[in-house]
Amino acid sequence: MGQGFRMNKRLALLVCLATASPLSAQTGGFGINCTIRPLQVVEIAAPTAGIVSEVFVRPGSNVTEGDLIATFDADLIRAQLAAAEARAELTAGRDAAQANRDALITRVERLRQGVVRRVVSQSDLEAARLELATAEGALAREIDLMVLADLEVQQARVALTKTEVRSPVSGQVGEDLIDVGESPQGRHVAIVYVNNPLRVEAFVPTPLLVEFLDREDFEIVVNNRAGQPVPVTLDYVAQVADLSSNTQSVYFTLDSDDILPGYQCLFPTEGN
Repeated sequence: MGQGFRMNKRLALLVCLATASPLSAQTGGFGINCTIRPLQVVEIAAPTAGIVSEVFVRPGSNVTEGDLIATFDADLIRAQLAAAEARAELTAGRDAAQANRDALITRVERLRQGVVRRVVSQSDLEAARLELATAEGALAREIDLMVLADLEVQQARVALTKTEVRSPVSGQVGEDLIDVGESPQGRHVAIVYVNNPLRVEAFVPTPLLVEFLDREDFEIVVNNRAGQPVPVTLDYVAQVADLSSNTQSVYFTLDSDDILPGYQCLFPTEGN
């Protein structure tokens, strides 16, 4: 009877080995490690050089796209804008050049009629035409100056908007935030972490990638709370494997207000 019991035990062991999941075997039966990170980490660059005059957020503040983060000192740019607007409104030079041109047009026409009646010499007419061409050039130059003045106004207005730093995304402001009185000098003004949704990166052993991706749905265990699995959504698979660890990263998105970046997570083996 002892021999029969040993044979039955060996047979049961062989059955267990034959039906065991390769994923469970190669991951020690626990699952696949993963990390939870922000979906994006946006370093907001300074749009202009200068000194920060005001900061409107603090570390940990939630911002939406377009919210004002900080402003740079804009006194000089405002003065340049005022000067450009004043130049754009000056029309005396153009008006005088236009009046001179119109008068010369009338004179040339009178001289032309005089030449027809043979009371004015052709040379007088040619001289008047030359003066008219010069006057038309002067008027065109004054008009060009007014166009340039308008462009300077637009340039100054754009420069003024660049003194405002606004968030390009919705997220949470990080700790590395510029202070009033500082100049960025090549560094960012603020860092915004996009945490809705979160990014989950799974480190899947390369031989098990196909089996892992064949799952009907994906869930993770967060902070060892095995009884509360959290669903995640497959995003994409890295195109290059990590040869040093023989793993391939698979990325997911996670929608949750209760989970923070940095929490521990694990993809449990199927059936666990």
